Amino acid sequence: MILVDYPGHLVASLLLAILAVLVFFAFRSGELRNPKLRSYRLPLILLQYASILVLLLILWNPSRAKLSETLSRNSVLALFDTSESMSVVEDGRSTRLDKALAVFEEKFHSLDKEGAGYRICGFDSQSYHGGSSDFLRRWGSRTDLHSVFSMLGKYDVAEDLSAVENAQNPGAETPLVKKSKVSGAVIFTDGQVNDKNVNAYLLPDNKDFQTVLVGVGSRDRQTDVAIKSIEAPSRMAIDTVSDIQVVVAGRNLQDKSVTVELLKDDFVIATRDVGAESFDQSRRGGVSTTKNVTVEFTVGADRLGSHAFSARAKTIEQEVNRANNVRSTMIEIVEETGLKVLFYSQVANFNVGKVRQALARDKKIQLDLSLDVIRTPALAEQASKMSGYIRLPNDRRGFYEYDIIVLGPCDMEVLTDSQVDGLYSFVADRGGGLILLPGKADFGPGAWVDEKAKALIPVVFDSDYPTIWPSSPGRIELTIEGIDSEVLGPAALEEHVEPALPYYRVSNSKPASTTLASIKDTPVISIHRVGRGRVCLLNASQLFRWYREDLEGGLLYQTMAGLAAHLGRTTSREAGIELFVERAAEQADKVKFEAYVCDNSFDPVSGANVLLSVKDKFLSMDHIGRGHYVAEVEDFRDQAVVATAQAEVDGVFLGEKTVAVNLPPAKSEMTNTELDEKFLRALAKKINGKYFHADDVDENIAKMFEAQTRMGSSRQMTSIWPNWLLLIILCTLLSISWFLRRAVGLV
Repeated sequence: MILVDYPGHLVASLLLAILAVLVFFAFRSGELRNPKLRSYRLPLILLQYASILVLLLILWNPSRAKLSETLSRNSVLALFDTSESMSVVEDGRSTRLDKALAVFEEKFHSLDKEGAGYRICGFDSQSYHGGSSDFLRRWGSRTDLHSVFSMLGKYDVAEDLSAVENAQNPGAETPLVKKSKVSGAVIFTDGQVNDKNVNAYLLPDNKDFQTVLVGVGSRDRQTDVAIKSIEAPSRMAIDTVSDIQVVVAGRNLQDKSVTVELLKDDFVIATRDVGAESFDQSRRGGVSTTKNVTVEFTVGADRLGSHAFSARAKTIEQEVNRANNVRSTMIEIVEETGLKVLFYSQVANFNVGKVRQALARDKKIQLDLSLDVIRTPALAEQASKMSGYIRLPNDRRGFYEYDIIVLGPCDMEVLTDSQVDGLYSFVADRGGGLILLPGKADFGPGAWVDEKAKALIPVVFDSDYPTIWPSSPGRIELTIEGIDSEVLGPAALEEHVEPALPYYRVSNSKPASTTLASIKDTPVISIHRVGRGRVCLLNASQLFRWYREDLEGGLLYQTMAGLAAHLGRTTSREAGIELFVERAAEQADKVKFEAYVCDNSFDPVSGANVLLSVKDKFLSMDHIGRGHYVAEVEDFRDQAVVATAQAEVDGVFLGEKTVAVNLPPAKSEMTNTELDEKFLRALAKKINGKYFHADDVDENIAKMFEAQTRMGSSRQMTSIWPNWLLLIILCTLLSISWFLRRAVGLV
């Protein structure tokens, strides 16, 4: 304490002394000189002098230093998951988001002025400031928690005032510290997020930053029926049939069967009933896992064009998530594509004749036959004109006119370099299909020495004994790859009861080669890719025995027709453009299209106009590299896509490509709507936060957040005499003095 108006020690001492003398002599004069009043003289002197001292202290303004603090109210981020899964109604009354808002208003007391303030934010595919619960966006297509922690990273760093600012406050007892005004965050979510790898989330920079995760959703297993996937061929030929497989999942069905409907262009064409016992969950709460059941439908291709097929599960009682009850796909029904095929051979035998006969039976094939059997040029020219045979093309452009070339027994040394180069370019550049037949001695692939020609062969022959002799007959067996390729079906092999004979002894297959069928571990149908095209080796002896007129061509016809369809996918019109489709890695409902465009010489073309048609949308593809074009389509959740790309440059049409592709099922926000407490607990542990279920939240959680922040302090001198205690002392002294004087008759 100090005396602000204190006159100084000498003046104060002199003043006190003078007052003491005056009081002393004043109380020794007058009636106080009476001996009877002498005993009251000293108390009265002391009381009067004390009163004067108290008055002097008040006049000298006794003061003390007072330290005052500047406080600021902290903020807490309240982030609400506004994705589609938060729209689930589990109690029959309110959505998960509404329940989260109710818990927040009831337990966190956001309007309490003594507590922390709350900033309302939302998040789905990205986080955003909502301002209030009325401005939260409902309902997002996916949940991205990384955007939430990116937002928190802007607030979880403590900041100190600079040394200059502290130097400007030398009177402060402690340095001024400015902490972040956001002291923590509370996140309401059901845990159904895109990335559930907890190690991908970063720790907060400020260890004092409090993060609370609140799980919203029922802990009980809810009744749910989901269509997991629908598998169908992306393309069908007119007047054919095919199977569609629908995968259905059920949970807590309570002994109720599930009705699955198949719709074609929004009309129901078939239904199937699946009993609850098929899901192994006939009773509620009995089994927690979900079993998938596959339901098959058979559909026919009766009308050309693209058709939408949907699998729909009828809603059952108490089902909480109805958004996953439907999945759709597209099937393009087309006319069977005609193929232009060149069959070339330098040998005439039974095998060549029956292969030609099998190819001629296929209505999709326009067959050109080229036989170089007659060695005399004049006779060969005359025979060619009379029989309608054509000659083997002399250059690349002649080969480019065909979709498939079947190369029978021939001596590659007889062909010119231009013809060998054209044959290789036909496969590697144009993307054509080549079928190689075996031949004796120099007329078979085993005797080829030209490097380009040998590169076309999908296997490596035994160098010492290329042919098998004596041959060991056996049954033709399809490999797994052969079954998947659908070149031949198991039924075709069952009808062919005669044993078959392999021709060449194969030491091993080339790395990129695929064996579709074999006889006693010897490949008889091998395929590999060379550049853009494919080459098949038909390594079988006595192929003419595969032909059966009574069975509509038998195994030989089915083999040649299957190989033609498999290898002839790139027609002349489609040779100038390649189109690929895939789901974008960063977003499941986004599909990425890539096109590679080339000219008539199959050189990449830059600056072309490439138009993409998909789902009644027309997009211009962007040029990003030499002959490389891309486009993306968002909100695409179908499993099948039918797309067409057309390219032209400077008014010259380069080609058109149509693809029909089955994509992996897109994982949508509503694929699984269960509360994922396991993930939320693991995430809370990783970020040093805390997890609570919405039902376990109480008022104490709000106390975890620091309500106020000390922004600084100031020191001021404050007068202490306006105090009730001093007034009481002064009044007491004066009262006692007056009563004493009254008692002795001085008043």
